[in-house]
Formats: sequence, C-alpha cells, structure tokens
Amino acid sequence: MMFRLSLLLLFFLQTLGAFSQKQITTFGIQVKPIISSEMFNTGSQVNQEGDITFTLEPRSGFGFGMVVRKGFNKQFSLETGINYTQRNYQLSIEEDSTSFRGVSDFTYVIYEIPIMGLVYIQLGEDTYMNTAFGLNLNFLPSDWESFDDYFLHYSERTSWIIPALQANIGFEYRTYESGFWYLGFSYHQPFTNLTEAGVQFQEDRLPKETTFFDVSGTYLTIDLKYFFHEPASRR
Repeated sequence: MMFRLSLLLLFFLQTLGAFSQKQITTFGIQVKPIISSEMFNTGSQVNQEGDITFTLEPRSGFGFGMVVRKGFNKQFSLETGINYTQRNYQLSIEEDSTSFRGVSDFTYVIYEIPIMGLVYIQLGEDTYMNTAFGLNLNFLPSDWESFDDYFLHYSERTSWIIPALQANIGFEYRTYESGFWYLGFSYHQPFTNLTEAGVQFQEDRLPKETTFFDVSGTYLTIDLKYFFHEPASRR
C-alpha cells in the first residue's frame, strides 16, 4: 500500500519538475540483498506436530543481474532485465522429549524478469527520486530437496513460472559522464505461493512426524544499481 501511494503521489508531483531519460536506452547492472521481516510477512513459520517443533526461517539472500531502461518522455520510463535470485532458508527441528535440536540450510534459485513502469521527480541538480510498479515473472527451474540423518525435506514448486507484483522506490544520482547511481527498496509479492515445503522428522531413519509449509516467496530488498551513460537518440 505504501508503494502504491508513493506512485500516485509522484504522478501528481511530476509537473513540478519531473525528468526522465527521454529517447535514451540505458543499460545497467544491479545487486539486491534480500531482507527478512515479520512486518512484510517474510518472517519465520513455526509448526507443532506432537512433541516436534518445526521452524522454517527465511535468511538473508541476494539477487543480481542486468537492467535495461527505456525513456519514452519526460515523465515515464520502462525498465526490464533479467536477474538471478538466491533465497536462503534455515530449517530447525526440536524434539521436546529428548531436547534434540537439528539445524540445516537450503536454497531456492529463481530467475526473474521484471517489467516495470517508472516515474520521476527532480530533487536537485543531479538528484532524482523515482518509484516504479509492475510485474515480475519468476521462473522456477526445478523442485528442491535436502536431507540429513534425522529429516527429509522436499519443496514442490507451484508452477514453473509464477508472476508477482513488484513495487520500488528509490533515489538516483546522475552524472552525464560517468553514469547513474541508484539506491532504493523493492517489495515483491507473488500471486501464488512459490512452493509447498514438506518436512519429515525421522528417528533411526523411521518416519515420526511430518509437516508442511507454504512458502509465499514475498521479499523486501535493498536495490543497488549502476547505469552506463548513453547519449539521447536523435530523430
């Protein structure tokens, strides 16, 4: 909701000096550390089965890739690209009767293609604020599994491609000789859960308790981008 309000606000304020790269196609690179937060429904999940407590906790992950931005007029640009995203999780299993506790980690690797519309407002001579809203296509190349002596884990993907809503807000510092630098935040909300993670606790390799987690794939990131400067095209 905060990002949508920011988008409407910038549309309203664009007449105060908004600026975009008119008739410029700009290429860049980005790095996106992933933040886990209970506030954004990206925190840990806890399931109790008998005397066994299963906890699935998102850990800090990251994404990186290339970005392409096309300026259409003085208020609007389109941004797309392709990103590699690594989402890390920690699974802990505790047995109350024996005080046993086991901890393991696993990773989802996902490829993303965002399609975002951007609007701008100029804050200073070389400083701009922008916000964006659009779709992000998540490509899941496979299911995932992990195991140890005391558990089995299998995450089954909901689909091989899952669309998501994505919004971001950030700031740019532009130098017309050395390119543009961007710092911002993104919120990513898939339309459906990415996977269902099934976890089975075992004693002496025999099944004891089983639980399931719905993994939504929602995340918040810090966005760091660099765009190479390109001259405006002429018509």
